[in-house]
Amino acid sequence: MVENRTKAIINGKLVTPAELIEDGVVLIEGGKIAACGPKGSVAIPENAEMIDAEQQYVGPGFIDIHCHGGGGYWSWEEPYLFALSHLKHGTTGILPTLVYNQSREEMVEGVRNILAVGDRPYSSAILGIHMEGPFINKKYGAITSPIRPVDPEEYNELLDIAGDRIKVWTLAPELEGQAAFAEAASKYGIALSVGHSEADAETIFSFVDHGLKIGCHCMNASGITPSPSRYGGTREVGVDEAVLVHDDIYAEVIPDAKGLHVRPLMCKLIHKTKGTDRVIIITDAIDEAGLEGEEPGGEYEDVRFIEGVGLSGSKLTMDRAVRNMMSHTGVSIVDAFIMSSLNPAKVLKVDHLTGSLEVGKQADLVIVSASIEVRKVLLQGEIVE
Repeated sequence: MVENRTKAIINGKLVTPAELIEDGVVLIEGGKIAACGPKGSVAIPENAEMIDAEQQYVGPGFIDIHCHGGGGYWSWEEPYLFALSHLKHGTTGILPTLVYNQSREEMVEGVRNILAVGDRPYSSAILGIHMEGPFINKKYGAITSPIRPVDPEEYNELLDIAGDRIKVWTLAPELEGQAAFAEAASKYGIALSVGHSEADAETIFSFVDHGLKIGCHCMNASGITPSPSRYGGTREVGVDEAVLVHDDIYAEVIPDAKGLHVRPLMCKLIHKTKGTDRVIIITDAIDEAGLEGEEPGGEYEDVRFIEGVGLSGSKLTMDRAVRNMMSHTGVSIVDAFIMSSLNPAKVLKVDHLTGSLEVGKQADLVIVSASIEVRKVLLQGEIVE
């Protein structure tokens, strides 16, 4: 889909990993960032197509590594349309995410559907697959009936079908058979994610050498906090505390508007403990995310709440999630883009290609207002219509 016409984004505030350039220029050639810097430092060819950012912010497109649906579509049923629905909200990289309450047959079909998207306009936004389960602890999930024991036949079938197209796999390390599964997944470079689990810290840390890199939706479905203690008036530690302590594990965060998934103060604590470089903003969105005519302001405006069950995913898109994270924590726009673009690119091992506004990377870009309202999206240098 790459068109070779040179483009220049002018009059923009450039959000780089290191700094904010107040009046900058981005030169795009062959779908990649050829130059970027302060106005006057970048030579603009006479034949370049000019894109006026109108003093808005120019940053890397968002990357959502944990998203089940959007635009009225489930990611495993209509992965292409799902990805397009999030693309218009600035998400230039996404992992269609299967869910733990699917049967084996449904998971196989879903994986095949995602792989079948092929080379279509904007399909490069699909960076791979996230398997959330099915090998998780059935005590910690909104819908638990199909959760099943670790089955080598099942995971080997999925690995044979998709291989390294599976980028993230969420598991509960405490379950019998997980060590062998982690070993099998590591051969494909899959990033393991601890989630829907009550594993102790020692067990979690032992999986790091086998590719465990992520704490799945930190502070959600991760054991009971505080857990019952052996000694009155004291507090035990669990999955979330292990994720916060380990320097090499990223913490996923779902920042909905009201702080229902993660309280604003807890968002601050996660950021303060992990640091900007180890937090990943996600949506964990369902099919209703991003639908037109959505009315904001209600108690459950951007989350799904099932009576008798509780929270079960969000209706977020990444632009809203980033806006909420900035509001909850007070982080800078530079830090917000690191958590929503560069960090997920790193955990997926694509940060040499995308995830930041740097020369040589794909021109996967978004132009947003100070409140993260999307003005324009570019994928590999082409404006998304």
